[in-house]
Amino acid sequence: MGLGWAGSILGENSTEAARTLPSIELLDCQAIPEVAVTACLVWKDWPHRVHPHGLVGKDCAQGLCRVLLRPPSNPRHSFSNLGIQCVKKKEIEAAIEKKLQLGIDPFKAGSLRNHQEVDLNVVRICFQASFRDRAGIPRSLSPVLSQPIFDKKSTNTSELRICRMNKESGPCTGGEELYLLCDKVQKEDIAVIFRRESWEARADFSQADVHRQVAIVLRTPPYAHLELREPVQVEVFLQRLTDSVRSEGFRFTYLPRDPGTGRELPGITGNYREWHREWRREWRQDSGDGVPG
Repeated sequence: MGLGWAGSILGENSTEAARTLPSIELLDCQAIPEVAVTACLVWKDWPHRVHPHGLVGKDCAQGLCRVLLRPPSNPRHSFSNLGIQCVKKKEIEAAIEKKLQLGIDPFKAGSLRNHQEVDLNVVRICFQASFRDRAGIPRSLSPVLSQPIFDKKSTNTSELRICRMNKESGPCTGGEELYLLCDKVQKEDIAVIFRRESWEARADFSQADVHRQVAIVLRTPPYAHLELREPVQVEVFLQRLTDSVRSEGFRFTYLPRDPGTGRELPGITGNYREWHREWRREWRQDSGDGVPG
């Protein structure tokens, strides 16, 4: 749940064409007249300590968002215009202590000893529901976490995305030069992976081959099997080295090589028989000689 934080937080499944909002639903609470839900920001990783950044927007105050739900009539709620207010490094300790004094510590993790451990570029929203039972005794449900929400402006944590590649196919022997355009990456913290099922291999490039954080010039790795008899489609994706986050895959096709020359056979047409016939026609035109089997 949640994308970016330049502006309002969007729902996890939000797209450019269809934007959604962060939403919650209370399950099996129809017998409870009212449930108070408090949303706060916590660390991405365990023990999910309270994060110094705060929530801002409708129903928000002091970095928290509080809403009252009535499950018998409507157990769902969508958070509109919900944003994240960042604090500076020098404000970390005061911001955390303020939340703890308000009783906000859903995972009972307490204050941190070393404020340098805080990752200011990624958070999770923690939702905690509380209510009174029939005897009037306060009860709380277990806290629920959103997916990590990354600061889109930070290349250390931003979403990875391949925009385009200049080639869609290359020889199974590897070594093909390929240009890849992407959203901003850190040159010392990025790898390009080729994968099919259980096989995967890294593309060959150096930090000097990453241009202005948005273009990578690389050489393709050899495929797992060099004696291909038909084209094989694989996925290409970016991977950040520090946290192993990966982008969506881009399609790339490995081509069989010509047994006589070792080069890839030209003219992919999707179906191997048609593709091989096309190669034989090209071979005839180039050589003016008989066509090999």
